[in-house]
Amino acid sequence: MDVGYYVLLSQATGVHITAGHCVIEAQRECISKISAHTWSANDPTDRDNFRSLHAKTFSTPEPFEFQPHPADVVSVQLFHLLKSKSHLL
Repeated sequence: MDVGYYVLLSQATGVHITAGHCVIEAQRECISKISAHTWSANDPTDRDNFRSLHAKTFSTPEPFEFQPHPADVVSVQLFHLLKSKSHLL
């Protein structure tokens, strides 16, 4: 009877079970942190902080002038037509 095999098998099983417990404990900690942050959320303050951090994302875009591709004949013609009408206004 090979006792060494059973010793190694029991050690491997123990390591596997311990790792599983560590994963479950880490998941519980993450869930409790998410729960705590969710319950302590302050909508107006959090929204303002987020918008201040990402101001460029929520700002109005800068205007740009349409520049059609030279090979696109229809777009070039429409561009010049609209440009001439805008000068008349």
